[in-house]
Formats: sequence, C-alpha cells, structure tokens
Amino acid sequence: MDKKAEIKSVLNTQSFLDEIQDMVKECYADIENSNPEDVAVRERAYQRIKAVNSMMTRLQSVADSDKIKDKSWKIL
Repeated sequence: MDKKAEIKSVLNTQSFLDEIQDMVKECYADIENSNPEDVAVRERAYQRIKAVNSMMTRLQSVADSDKIKDKSWKIL
C-alpha cells in the first residue's frame, strides 16, 4: 500500500477521527477551566489545537493530492 492510500485509510478510520476530536475537546476544556492567571496553560492548549489542525490539514492534502492534480490539468 502506498503512502497516500495509507493516509486515506487512516483518515477514514472512525476511531482515529474520534481520538483527534477528543484531543481537541480536551484542549478546549483546559482553556475553559483555566484560571485567569494560567496564561501558560491556555497557550499550551492553543498550540496543541493548532498543531492538531495543521497535522490534519497536511494529511488531508496528501490524501487529496490526486484531486488537486486532476483539477490543475483541467485549468490548463
């Protein structure tokens, strides 16, 4: 199985998607439950959310690279 197919497989796995969603929810809970002076806690949670979103965007772009290539050829 090639890299793209493996990534598509992972992105279509409900348990993986659920775990990602749980991670983000935990980060939002950290932000919501932090004290006003806990700037570092909120910043760390925010950075984790951004990292997860960046990772998911990257994986989705690799999985969709064929679609992007097909569309680029239609433009030309």
